[in-house]
Amino acid sequence: MIQPEQERLYLDYAATWPMRPEVWDAMGAELRHGFNPASAHAPGRRAHRCLEVARGRIADLLGCPRSSIYFTGGGTQSDNLAILGFIRSNPRRSPRVFVSAIEHKACLEAADRGVVEGARAARIPVDRSGTIDLAWLRRELAADPDAPTLISVMWANNEIGTVQAMADIVELGHEYGALVHTDAVQALGKVDCDLERTPVDLLSATAHKLGGPVGIGLLYQRPGVTLEPLSYGGGQERSMWPGTQNPIGATGFAAALALALEDREAAVARWTGLRDHLEARIRAEIPDARIHAGDAPLRMPNLVSAGIPGCDSGAVLVSLDFEGIAVSGGSACGSDSSVGSDVLDAIGITSDGPYAAVRFSFGHDTSRVEIDSAADALARVAARVVAITA
Repeated sequence: MIQPEQERLYLDYAATWPMRPEVWDAMGAELRHGFNPASAHAPGRRAHRCLEVARGRIADLLGCPRSSIYFTGGGTQSDNLAILGFIRSNPRRSPRVFVSAIEHKACLEAADRGVVEGARAARIPVDRSGTIDLAWLRRELAADPDAPTLISVMWANNEIGTVQAMADIVELGHEYGALVHTDAVQALGKVDCDLERTPVDLLSATAHKLGGPVGIGLLYQRPGVTLEPLSYGGGQERSMWPGTQNPIGATGFAAALALALEDREAAVARWTGLRDHLEARIRAEIPDARIHAGDAPLRMPNLVSAGIPGCDSGAVLVSLDFEGIAVSGGSACGSDSSVGSDVLDAIGITSDGPYAAVRFSFGHDTSRVEIDSAADALARVAARVVAITA
């Protein structure tokens, strides 16, 4: 029997972070005033002030000018605006776009679309830990140093948790005159995304990975960087993202970001302990299990991706769900005996038979007792599914 909702153990924070109570409160204070911020009347002006207060608060938290923050509909829209906006701002110049082999599809497919529009796109290889090959990137940059170039690399990977050395990537890119975009959807609030120490040119983020609302994202654009809008028909967001704006969502985004940054150091220390404990339990209970990117130099503190040979991925996830545990498959394979994930393929994970990838991700309320419950359940399920598969 599926467990009642209140008894379920939620360990899928990398997919969506349930809204924090403080965010509900901040948004609730503005719900009665949710008017169109483009309207000139008093209710519209109040909504506009709400939007701009949120923009200013986020800019202060990120340490950048408020004019560098553009609100979008989410992380995917922000990634597309960064990549396609760069390509379309360089028409007839055959711009280059480098994306890592383990990027989110929002970046990979935006780069592919750019090729249709005249860009040149290439995927930066990664090692078995998911860390990008800087030597390869340097050679490619040096091969055509005069071409308009964008490098797009996730700060922290959403499937396996690898954190890139973004400061080194930025330094290399700027050495060759390239712009650097990072999808920081997973990193922001869990990794130190200091824009002064790591001066990326474009940064994408979304509220619902921080305990904020779904449907509001942002693009940070360093002053002096030029992008072409993807949509037309209004002057909102200084014409970069036209359409009716979302001041209530922006308020929630600002509140969630403030909370995440306020307790980040303490949370990271606690999550790291939970991550290491879960990985130790998985290795002890399932000797054949792999910890994806377990040897990466830098890793997300609140994410564990485990691979279990001989298990059907769908069966494992459904069984865990029936046990009352919400986790993700991390785009792993099903019963077709192929790994089925671009990320796992890129880091060299192969299997001659069924292979289940299970992603656990923690939040501010996750406890060690819950981690032990999840490890116990995974061990039971894996033993059962292996027996059925065999």
